[in-house]
Amino acid sequence: MKERIKMIIVFILGGITLGGIGVYAATIISSINVGYSNENSKLVADNVQAAIDEVYDKSFNKELTTAYEYSEQEPKCINGEEKTCVKTDCYKKGKTCKQGTVIKYYVNNHEFYYFYVLHDDGTTITMQQRENTVRNIPWHAGEQDNSKGPDTILPALEQATSTWTNVNILNYKLGETILYENQYTKCSMVNGKVVCNDNTYILGERKARARIITALEASNTGCLTYTQDNADGSCPEWMYNYLLDSKTYGGSYNDTTKNVNGEDNHCYWTSSALHSTYAMNICRFGSIHGAYVDINHHGARAVVEITKP
Repeated sequence: MKERIKMIIVFILGGITLGGIGVYAATIISSINVGYSNENSKLVADNVQAAIDEVYDKSFNKELTTAYEYSEQEPKCINGEEKTCVKTDCYKKGKTCKQGTVIKYYVNNHEFYYFYVLHDDGTTITMQQRENTVRNIPWHAGEQDNSKGPDTILPALEQATSTWTNVNILNYKLGETILYENQYTKCSMVNGKVVCNDNTYILGERKARARIITALEASNTGCLTYTQDNADGSCPEWMYNYLLDSKTYGGSYNDTTKNVNGEDNHCYWTSSALHSTYAMNICRFGSIHGAYVDINHHGARAVVEITKP
């Protein structure tokens, strides 16, 4: 596809630029050396080769995104394929996507994944991958110490998403940068709610294509923390499906990991530390839990940002 588009662009640009300078078929001229003006083109490029690349990227970007939201009559759209899903162009500038909108997005020029919208400010969409991006990795390895921060799971996630060139590069410091509405990394569970008002850790600056969700972001979707009086299932379904039964939804991987007691344990980490040696997670039961930071049977879901076209 890319080569076909580039060939067409070359013919268009080449025909306009070279038509009056008598080039023979056997003559080879570098596209960088061909005369070119971007005065009326609305392109940034200042030479033919750069223009070819820019026009190709603009052509491809038109195909980057497909989005689905649920209908008001039947408020459920989990994978974008249910009959209750309604196609939407809310991902375009000037419009706003509802939380939970399904986004099919090309993270680079050949890979696409499904995401759910966490929040949308009209210019930038923050969204989380619908399946775990990486699996079976501790929050912090080797010891039960949450003061070190998620320094095992984050590098694994960043490596897995390093080729996602169609998402924004994030620059942030956990413990200092406000993510969603709060910069703190120490959180607690208070009557089913997440409260974050201090720092257990401050992790140095990170420059990456993806991060992991904060507990407060998860709470903002409706997730409650698990207590004796609070049953599971408070999270919207799109926050906790695609774990154990992923393939029944059309996913690619059924998470069959178990905890040290041999019990089903299908979860993904948040970046928020809990009391003592725990970090917060989201599990298939549909609420916010806590787990020892060194356990190696949790995963992480990429949280990324895209700028609206």
